[in-house]
This record gives sequence, C-alpha cells and structure tokens, in this order.
Amino acid sequence: MSTARVRGVDLYYEVYGSGASSVVIAHGALGSVRHAAAVGVRATELAAQGFRVITYDARGHGRSGYTASPEHYQPAALADDLLGLLDVLGVERVGLYGTSMGASTALMLALAHPERVTRLILRAPAPFAVDIQAARARLYPLASLYRWLGAYVTPQLVGMLSHASERPALKALLSGQRRQAIVPALRGFLAAPIDPEQLVTIRAPTLVLTQPDDPLHPPRSGEILRARMPCAKLLVAPSRSYWTENREVLTQVVVSALSGQVVSGAA
Repeated sequence: MSTARVRGVDLYYEVYGSGASSVVIAHGALGSVRHAAAVGVRATELAAQGFRVITYDARGHGRSGYTASPEHYQPAALADDLLGLLDVLGVERVGLYGTSMGASTALMLALAHPERVTRLILRAPAPFAVDIQAARARLYPLASLYRWLGAYVTPQLVGMLSHASERPALKALLSGQRRQAIVPALRGFLAAPIDPEQLVTIRAPTLVLTQPDDPLHPPRSGEILRARMPCAKLLVAPSRSYWTENREVLTQVVVSALSGQVVSGAA
C-alpha cells in the first residue's frame, strides 16, 4: 500500500507502467481507485499502451485520509492535493483523465498550474451555475443520511429506495464510505461550483465526454466547456450508460486523446 503525505493527509495511490508520458486518473465523488477501475478505464489498460499511470484516492475517499472541513474538498483544494501528490512523486508534466469531481480537480489544476498539464480528458464534468441545484438536491440529503444514520444504514436505505436494476452498483458505491469523511466531502465539493468564465485561459488540448439524461452531469456542462475553452472538443455518447457499457471504446478514446490523435465524433 503506497501513500504520500500531502497537505495534512495521507493520499493512497497506485502507479502502473514506465512510459515516458504520465497520466493521472482522478475519480468522481464517492469513488475511489477501485471504483474507477470498475466503471471506467483501468490503469493497467493505459499502462499497456505505453503510459505511466497514476491513480489515487482523493482526500476523504477510499483508502486516503480525511479532514473535517468542507473547504478542504472544494475543487481548488482538491487540485492542490493533486499537485502535492505529483510533487511527491516527482512528476513535472502530466495528462489528466478525470470523471465528475475528478474532472473539476483536473480543470482547477490546469487553471492554476498550466505548465504542469499536457492534456485533459474530462468525463461527465460536474454541473456549473444553476445546474448544480439538481446535484445538491440529491447529494446534500445523502450527506445528511450519512451524518444521522451512519455508513451502514445509509447504503441499505438508499438501496431499498432505488430501482432494482441500479441497486447492486449503487450499494457497492455507497458501502464502505466513512461518515466523518464523506459528509464534508460532499458538502465541500457542491458548495462552490467552478465559474466557467475562468476557464478561457486553459490552453491544454481537451476532450470532454458527456452522456444524455444524466441530471448529476448535465450535457450542458460539456457544451459550456467547449464554448469557453479554446482547445476543447466535445464527444457525446449515444446513451447515459454508453461509456460504462463500452469500456473498450472508452479506453480507445482516452488513449487517442492522450496521444494527440483526432477522436472520431469530437467537434
């Protein structure tokens, strides 16, 4: 088990491959290294394509340490955590593949330290402006459930209230969360959405991946990023579950973007 002491917490990380180009996989809220590998591109698959891959558990998630202040989980703070991890590992420049919360982390790192970021792949970016209300309406109550009912009862209750087809994946995601960590993590991440007007200065080549009918990750987020970021292209999946159900396609898209190739369908 590898950890790095960064800004007061121990961040769990894994490294795969020894390629000349480094890439970081940054998971979404409630996620972890393990969950990211189950629903997205596996680090081993990217390493097999010649990349050095770093995947890590963000503060308050998975096997990383946590703090109690919601401010420590806002996108800029999580970007500072990632920067600290890169410094500990001696990585100067890196491509970033981030999902949801991880996409926000990647954006803020590219904004604050453009010299450290080579490329961005942003999957299911978090909502901006008024669109954040839909995410808050779902995730703030979840944080309250964890606070008052704990980390064992909450997944059971949410599972009973969810659709039968979603229960296994949802319970797997919610189980194992720590009440002391996930409550400030959710509240902090949702407190202050990124102002997209800031992002016009990001010049790193960027591919944004979205999917329809996702209230937590509205397609409009991708459209905003394409409009605001001068080097951004957008690829919209044909269905909400497409990227998860077609992982081999997702892997090829990510590899192509990291390699600087034109991705089919991106505009």
